[in-house]
Amino acid sequence: MFKHKKRLGQNFLINKDIIKKIADIGIINKDTNIIEIGPGSGSLTEELLKRNPKQIFAIEFDKDLSNYLEKIKNNYQNFNYEISDALTFDEKKIFKKNSIIFGNLPYNISLKLLIKWIYSDPWPPFYDQMILMFQKEVAERLAAGEGNKDYGITSILLQAYYDCEYVFTVHEDSFNPPPKVKSGVIDCRLKSELPTCDYGALKLVVKTAFSQRRKTLGNALKPLTTSRSGFVLPDGWSGMRAEQLGVRDYLKLAQIWVENS
Repeated sequence: MFKHKKRLGQNFLINKDIIKKIADIGIINKDTNIIEIGPGSGSLTEELLKRNPKQIFAIEFDKDLSNYLEKIKNNYQNFNYEISDALTFDEKKIFKKNSIIFGNLPYNISLKLLIKWIYSDPWPPFYDQMILMFQKEVAERLAAGEGNKDYGITSILLQAYYDCEYVFTVHEDSFNPPPKVKSGVIDCRLKSELPTCDYGALKLVVKTAFSQRRKTLGNALKPLTTSRSGFVLPDGWSGMRAEQLGVRDYLKLAQIWVENS
């Protein structure tokens, strides 16, 4: 019997209804390529294969799970996998277009993986959709809009490129072993019109704005406004706070920063 490894954050999803609900979120057809992160013993993998995608490629860190995945590979010609680290794995060597990422992400590396996917090189990202499970509080933060207490840096960096929706909550007893926290599933769909501003500029402006969240933007962004004379906030924005600006507003600020470089 397989022994779960706590150090790897292994909590395998076993609730069949939840597995089906997650698979149903995907816009899957015969031309769809799927990347699955952390397939574990392959419960979601097999549910996704029922939808007859073009191909599924799974990335699993734990080599002791290869027996489960090898059995699936022997039964499905459109499934393959690699034992590798998702943080360093280059998904672009597998698929170039028409791709969806599914992932029950380990809590300790979930945001690192997300940032890696948001800003791919070359850009823009080739994933049309990302269906991801995070710790509930993280999922709520990613999907939050302006004015919400959960709205912040990662919310904006993700929503600049993806329309993001918090879909549902997954309770602890849906996993084996049960985690100590609830999880949340988000559905992220690549925007039809992507911003042209530099990702690095957007990240700089957003991180600076939220570095002193209780201060007004005029004060929080002083390190940037004082370093470039042309970087001036639009009328009325200086007295606002970081969480009051929407994603489009931050894209505008990032563009102003670039234009005055």
